[in-house]
Amino acid sequence: MAYRMACRSESWKPPLAAGIIFLVLGGLLFFFPEGSLRLFVFLFGVLAFIAGIGLFIGAWMLSRSGGMFFVVPLILGICAVLLGILSFTDPGLIGAFAAVLLGLLLIIGGLGGAFSAITRPGSGTRRALSLIGGIISALLGFLILVTPRLSSLAIVRIIGAVIMAAGIIALIGSVVLGLRERSCGPPPGFERLERF
Repeated sequence: MAYRMACRSESWKPPLAAGIIFLVLGGLLFFFPEGSLRLFVFLFGVLAFIAGIGLFIGAWMLSRSGGMFFVVPLILGICAVLLGILSFTDPGLIGAFAAVLLGLLLIIGGLGGAFSAITRPGSGTRRALSLIGGIISALLGFLILVTPRLSSLAIVRIIGAVIMAAGIIALIGSVVLGLRERSCGPPPGFERLERF
């Protein structure tokens, strides 16, 4: 009984579905980066606007109980609503802002990885790969900081390519699992036990 469950678990279906979803999503990001970026910024603006309204409601509720605690959600709500309005009026600026944040994160992470590769003990190959990866990440971060408006489309394309690669890996894993389940033959003597 346990053998049948292992052989007919159909564990290849979730990776197949994930692979197809990742391929479609990654393809949209890679082949249509400008439209994908606009949609992302629009959704970000809607979420910021909704969060701002929620913060306003929270500030109003806190103001009724007395005290000055309502000022914090009020200021955050104003910032969120302004960010949402800015997303609708100048989406390129929000994309550039996101690119600058990503550039800073890549620089910090890359320099940190390169520094840890130099200072930590370990095998030479692993340290060299960490050092090279850290330097490449930091250089990519500097490139994004220099041209944030132009690089936001490139970032969307890179994210799309990574998601497509993850989809391909998931599809390959699905095929391997499917073949493994198909080639599942009964163990020796299994037929005799089934009769009893």
